[in-house]
Amino acid sequence: MKTLVSLFGFFFLFIAPVYSELLPPDLDKIRLIVKEENSISETELKAEIEKSEKHMKEYVDTKFEAVDTKFKAVDTKFDALQRQINILVAFVSGLIILIVATIGIPQIIMAWRGKDERSQDKKIEALSREIEALKEQRIINP
Repeated sequence: MKTLVSLFGFFFLFIAPVYSELLPPDLDKIRLIVKEENSISETELKAEIEKSEKHMKEYVDTKFEAVDTKFKAVDTKFDALQRQINILVAFVSGLIILIVATIGIPQIIMAWRGKDERSQDKKIEALSREIEALKEQRIINP
């Protein structure tokens, strides 16, 4: 162990202290190296972003196509349902017209006949009064 420590001590005697300074050309070289690394990383990152964007656009396009086909299917179902509703409305309207005609026409006929009956009733009543008046006249003047 002593030999090892003495060997290290011997080497430390011959090693000259080193003071380093970064000069502007050294800093420029470092900047150049960092810029090259950054530009490489930047190009790789841009390529990766473009690849991801392309992949996402394709994915979204396929999903939009699937959604469009589903919307078209729903639209056809709504169109069929609309047709059925229109047929049902027409049928119900026809039934309402039939009911009104069935009930309304006889009522109109009865009202028209009632008008005639009322005029006949008035005539009958007038004739009855006239007959009564004639009977009274005959009873009084035999």
